This record gives sequence, structure tokens and C-alpha cells, in this order.
Amino acid sequence: MKRDKEILFSQKADGYLCCFNDQCAQRNHCLRWQVGQYVDRQQRVVTCVNPLYQLAANGHCDEYRDDQQVTMPVGMKKGFYREMPSHVERSIKNALIAHTCRSTYYQYHNGKRPITPDMLAVIRSVCKQAGWTQPLQFDGEVTDYAW
Repeated sequence: MKRDKEILFSQKADGYLCCFNDQCAQRNHCLRWQVGQYVDRQQRVVTCVNPLYQLAANGHCDEYRDDQQVTMPVGMKKGFYREMPSHVERSIKNALIAHTCRSTYYQYHNGKRPITPDMLAVIRSVCKQAGWTQPLQFDGEVTDYAW
């Protein structure tokens, strides 16, 4: 299990927003800091959270990502829009594309990207604003890190 985590974090380190703030009180449970420990030391430029960022310095960083795995829904192809009137479906789809961008929306829609708790809250809010209050139907679920 530990070896699998090391492989996963090493792969994720390339292109992930990492953190190198060794003074942060939350670092031991933050995915961004943990993945930062696996960045290739030969890599000259890395995208990272500013270690001087005021919220990071006082332990309330909005870039914090908890290292506990969570169960997340995946896919919106099979039943998500099935019972919705077409005008509600279009409204929700357009709002989600505007919030995420077209390619990210389709990664969620096609089940290529798990729907994180933050994104699920956005989806619920968009559906409510569009007048859809029925339970949301996703294609499945997966337990993973909420990167």
C-alpha cells in the first residue's frame, strides 16, 4: 500500500499544484504538501502555492487538500438528465460548462474525472437554481483522494 501511494504521488507531482511550506501546521495531512515531497529534484520550474501566502501562513489555506480518501460520484451519462425537462437540462449543462469549461465538464460527464465534494456542491447549487430538486443520479462512485 505504501509503495502504491509513493508511485501515485510521484506520478501526480508532475503538473499538480504543490506546496513547499514546511512551516504550515496542516502540512502532514495536506495532499499538496505531501505530493510536493515527490517532485523531481531535477525539475527547474514547479507550480506551487506561494509559501508566503498570508492564509497559508496562518493555517487557513484555501488550497489545502485533505489526505483522507472520500467516496465521490462519477459519470453523468446514464441517469443524471433522464427525468429532467430539456430546458432544465440545457440550463444545468450550460451553467456547469461555464463554471468548469467544456473539456472539464465532459470529463465529469463521461466519468473520466470523479466529482469532488466541492464540485458536487456546485452541481447541487446549479441544479437547485435551475429548479431541479429531485435526487441526482450519477453512474457510479469511486473512493479516492479529492485532488
